[in-house]
Amino acid sequence: ATHYYMNYLVMQWTTQALVLTRYIPLSKFKLFSQIFSEEEAKELAEPEDQDYYGLGSRSAQFVTFALIGIIYGTMSPPVTVISCITFAFMRLIYGYLVVFAETKKPDLGGVFWVTMLHHTFLGLLVYTVVMTGVYYRRGSNYGPMIISLPSIFYVLWSMRRFESLFAWETLPFQELTDEATLKAAKREIKGEYMQPEMIKG
Repeated sequence: ATHYYMNYLVMQWTTQALVLTRYIPLSKFKLFSQIFSEEEAKELAEPEDQDYYGLGSRSAQFVTFALIGIIYGTMSPPVTVISCITFAFMRLIYGYLVVFAETKKPDLGGVFWVTMLHHTFLGLLVYTVVMTGVYYRRGSNYGPMIISLPSIFYVLWSMRRFESLFAWETLPFQELTDEATLKAAKREIKGEYMQPEMIKG
């Protein structure tokens, strides 16, 4: 299995390099420019397909690559090295694409980031179960398995703690009502604004 995932990560170098060429928006632009004006063709070619090139899809892909490095890196250390090279390569590609080439995406306030962390916890749970199984099958006795077994429960506890303890969608009420916030100087709004077009003249 580790050889398959090593090959999979190396193949990602080619796949991500193709993403850098933006061949799908280019193909759409070339097709639409035969029918519409250049400006209209550009508008129709953008944005890229969100089902594959969107923030959510990319987030899922990135977590998958990271978890391949984590889960299989212990069993075959070259997987970790290849995973690091893959992320370094992707950093170059997306560092250019997101800033200079692609259309601006909305900021959702960290939804995808928190989802990625949750999926990472699920991957760590898989990792602890797999490694406990490996120690059970390959260990000379049950000692290594017994040592690694509590890590499964620790990951479950950490995942539950992460989901319940950290409030990232709403501001805690205590922060709204503490003394420093209540004593802070409030800005006074003076005058009024009226849109010039609305003034009868």
